[in-house]
Amino acid sequence: MKRSLSVLAALAVAAATLVPQAAAQPGPVTDPLPAPAPSGTGVRLQEIARLPQSSTTPAAGDSRLKQYNRINYLGEIPDGSGRFFVPDMNGKLYTLSGGEQRTYLDVRATIGANFHNHQGLGSGFGFVAFHPKFATNGKFYTAHTEAKDALKNRRPDLPSPNSVVHGVITEWTASNPRAATFSGTRRELLRVGFAQYLHGFQEIGFGPDELLYLAVGDGGIGYRSDVPQDVKVPQGKILRIDPAGSDSGNGKYGIPPSNPFLGRPGALAELYAIGMRDPYRFSWDTGGTRKMLLGHIGEKVVESVYEVKPGANLGWGQREGHLTYRRDDPKCQLYPLPADDAKYGYTYPVAGFDHNRPGGGCGDSGNALIGGFVYRGSAIPSLQGKYVYGEGVKGLLYYADERDMRAGAPIARTFELAVYDAAGNRTTLKSLTGKSRVDLRFGTDAAGELYVLAKANGRIWKVTGTVQTAQACATGGEVVSDVTRAADWKPVTPSRWRFPGNEVVLSKAGGVRPGPRRPNEYAVVTKGPSFGNVVVDAQVRLDTPVTRAERDVVIVFGYQSDTRFYYAHLSSDNKIYPHNGIFLVDNADRVRIDDQWNGSVGAAPAISDMKWHRVRVTHCADTGAIAVYVDGSSQPLMTATDTKLRSGRVGFGSFDNIGRVADLRITGSPVSALTASEVSPGIAASVVNHYDFEHPAADAKKEDDIGRAGSRTPITLVNGGAAMRVQDGAFPASQTSLQLRQVRPGVKSNDDWKAGVYGSSGVASMKAFSKARGMSVMTWVKITGEAPARSTSGFYGAIGFAGVLSGDSDGHAARALLEAENHDGAMRLIALGRRLDGGDKQFFVAKADWRTLLPPGKWVFLAGTFDFDNGTIGLYVDGVPVEGSYAVPGDPWKIVGGAEPDVTSAALSRGLKVGGSHPQNNREANACNCRLDGLMFLDRAVTADEVRAQYEWVR
Repeated sequence: MKRSLSVLAALAVAAATLVPQAAAQPGPVTDPLPAPAPSGTGVRLQEIARLPQSSTTPAAGDSRLKQYNRINYLGEIPDGSGRFFVPDMNGKLYTLSGGEQRTYLDVRATIGANFHNHQGLGSGFGFVAFHPKFATNGKFYTAHTEAKDALKNRRPDLPSPNSVVHGVITEWTASNPRAATFSGTRRELLRVGFAQYLHGFQEIGFGPDELLYLAVGDGGIGYRSDVPQDVKVPQGKILRIDPAGSDSGNGKYGIPPSNPFLGRPGALAELYAIGMRDPYRFSWDTGGTRKMLLGHIGEKVVESVYEVKPGANLGWGQREGHLTYRRDDPKCQLYPLPADDAKYGYTYPVAGFDHNRPGGGCGDSGNALIGGFVYRGSAIPSLQGKYVYGEGVKGLLYYADERDMRAGAPIARTFELAVYDAAGNRTTLKSLTGKSRVDLRFGTDAAGELYVLAKANGRIWKVTGTVQTAQACATGGEVVSDVTRAADWKPVTPSRWRFPGNEVVLSKAGGVRPGPRRPNEYAVVTKGPSFGNVVVDAQVRLDTPVTRAERDVVIVFGYQSDTRFYYAHLSSDNKIYPHNGIFLVDNADRVRIDDQWNGSVGAAPAISDMKWHRVRVTHCADTGAIAVYVDGSSQPLMTATDTKLRSGRVGFGSFDNIGRVADLRITGSPVSALTASEVSPGIAASVVNHYDFEHPAADAKKEDDIGRAGSRTPITLVNGGAAMRVQDGAFPASQTSLQLRQVRPGVKSNDDWKAGVYGSSGVASMKAFSKARGMSVMTWVKITGEAPARSTSGFYGAIGFAGVLSGDSDGHAARALLEAENHDGAMRLIALGRRLDGGDKQFFVAKADWRTLLPPGKWVFLAGTFDFDNGTIGLYVDGVPVEGSYAVPGDPWKIVGGAEPDVTSAALSRGLKVGGSHPQNNREANACNCRLDGLMFLDRAVTADEVRAQYEWVR
């Protein structure tokens, strides 16, 4: 049975659709450009600076201008000093050197009352460009906006009808180029008026020819006028001038003799290229091509990157991107090119993305392409030759290959870069800034290394490396295949399935079922074990006719129960919320987790016919990385990162349709059979560390961790070693438990029996407890001696059972801890947690006397759950919630306000403590004369039902 498609043919068809072509079809183009595809690569960001907070003067009415500050670029001063320069549109030019920040020049203060920065996104101190010979001539150039008396007393140098604001180019000459702050002279080079408070002077910069290029917006009127095409005016153009010359109309700069419009009747001599709306950022590839690449912000649908050659016409107000723009279209849609398009000679994009809405729409899109740089640095080889750019509002990072970015060639495919913090944790720029509007910008240094800036919080990050987000994880090599018999599957509704021998067929669509929103009908593979890290390969077919909308099949993975699993949704329609995505069902309605969802559309349609398609799903349970590939593509169709479900089974199904699966092959790391036998299925995937005290490590003084494969953390049996394992199981399946005891009561020493692991800089295998939204500690406890234990001054004030240390602990402070403690004059059973390292702790204190809850000589199942997001603690004995109260009033965990969700500190936990307070054995305190068994630490706050289920699972 032939099921594979011709991947090369499919790619050829896709590429053809990206070539601007004339067409006779009058209808709007519904999907102008493919959504940026997941690259499988992320960039690691290291914060290097935070610039001072600033504001407009007077206060702006536009909320988009009310950011932490308005830094918009980073460059390196070309004098060999290594100093960076950073302009803030609110008025100041900063330098950064050796970790120090200085105000080099206050443009706003120097210009005075006419300086304008409170209306228009591009208003204020827009940009700065240092002359390539600054080290010797001390010259640099700025763009700023002026209003007030300037509109009355100053005349623009170039045609500027109906001006409400002026853009001004100024030359500054430093008396001493090496000085830490500017002192010198200034002169005005050029003044241009604009009809609205936006799309004025954008970037200014020197090209390889050492001439000054000025990106000039259309003044916000190109959508309704011919200004961008009118060669008699400067708006909507790129100008090129020689600051050292004097043959311009105003005599303050020169006209390069190679300017392409020079000598053309009626045209401005300064013109280099025309037909632009908002030419926001340009750069030159410093590699062999030296070509100019321009990031251009679109009107309503298409965001574009252009290769700009001398004399180019980018087509705006007749074209937007590679399509026809119509001023009178009520839905702000774009249309195919006319049949005679070639005669116009327009230049079309070499890369970009769209933000179209199904059915059109003219509202503010909230999208802006921010041009970047072709990476030619040496520190990150995997980025070499990639043009890195982004979407500024949401703070998304993209790239396209420079070698594919050629004027006149098909539009290069754009790929999205994931974001990681300096510690290697997956994040987003929204998370790093704490704001929904990031206002992303880029910078580069003399070595070609990349930097990312955000107005949202005024921070600057250096791109220090890459992370492979979709890399294959160790699967362990166990394979489950040949699963075509009914006995190999467990369907939701068996009567809807057929098993003819070489495939598995969902022959009748399912219906909506009670409970969380999830696929209506699916079947789970029961053959073989549950898997942690897993790769699922299959051929799938969607049998519902293509004439029907909302067609889908799903691949289920990480399945733990009917209300707890992941699924990859593969459909022919990505225009509505449920389709083409990766979803989590976690005892609640499904939640979309794929990176490709932008709020209205997701990944491109995946299965739009009734043919067989190859599908691969990879799930790296330890890191949470998920990727979905279709038809042999080396690039994933969808990606996600989620660590809630660490293991489970695989399945196939659909929401409302019929289909089939064949050639299913599951390769993965089986969940430990030992762990599975002692852990209820509902919490198995959340168990990070698990100790049954029946598995000595190579060193018998240590106990192996039989928990999560990627988090194995052996603990040391301190002072007692192997003798601490005793023949006394807490439940029928257990043979051995751990004895903890005080060796010499009343004597100050460090010889008590306890257990744990400690690392002064954190324990790497315990990363699951960093930035966790919740944790749980579970163990069986039997009191076997005097409690509380004696100290040299009487008795200790607490009995330590088990806990996870914080990221700044000396062996005492814990993120999650079970103990008995003297509280208000009486010993009480408590659950204690700290959300933030160095932050306050919260106690949940049992109402009953601790000896009632933990009677001597009896095994008791003790559990504590810590929900750091909701600020709640649960304490349980034998699966039943313990009545009690919180000891600390108010909000000690600091969960009110700030970024959501609320998580623990990012620092690695410094270890585990079992029994006494200090596993590094440098102090003796809070000894436990007791035995522990079935000790588990989990990376979420489990529910009361799950605690009860675990208690009943083993007894």
